[in-house]
Amino acid sequence: DPKTHVNRAPKEKQGKIEHRFIHVSHEAKVETLVSELESPDRGRTLVFVRTKHGADRLVKKLSKRSKQVRAVAMHGNKSQNQRQRALADFEDGKVDTLVATDVAARGIDVADVTHVINFDIPEDQDTFVHRVGRTGRAGADGVGISFFMSDQARDMGQIARSLGLHSEFEASGGHVAFHSESRPRQ
Repeated sequence: DPKTHVNRAPKEKQGKIEHRFIHVSHEAKVETLVSELESPDRGRTLVFVRTKHGADRLVKKLSKRSKQVRAVAMHGNKSQNQRQRALADFEDGKVDTLVATDVAARGIDVADVTHVINFDIPEDQDTFVHRVGRTGRAGADGVGISFFMSDQARDMGQIARSLGLHSEFEASGGHVAFHSESRPRQ
């Protein structure tokens, strides 16, 4: 029988990760992200999206909406050279935000990632752990933020509960961001 071995850092090397869940409308998603990225306590940030095109679109939107945020996309449609340059710029601090797909981000180990933001919800618990586990390393604390829309609340809630984060998820119920031009549905 094969045995499974999980390789984890010793407890003293693991930092604490603060988990936040933000219930957001589709219209307010980008503005909410900009607000998080412009926060003065934010450092190097990984933003996870579902698709390659979504990564490129999000980087363009961020550059239009914020002079503070310096972002670059990393995904499978980029050449190896482009991916290496994006990662080097992120590691060197030339950009402070790396927008990536799960596949492109596999194997990336960048020091001092202070925030991981799930702009698009992860498919499952393992993906959530893999994404958010990029922060809170080497004894440093980190922040994991997950955006979810109303139609994703059930799936996000299941992931949170399965990881023992149900109280953090339940606390997000009152944190709903609405775009300033949107009106509540009647």
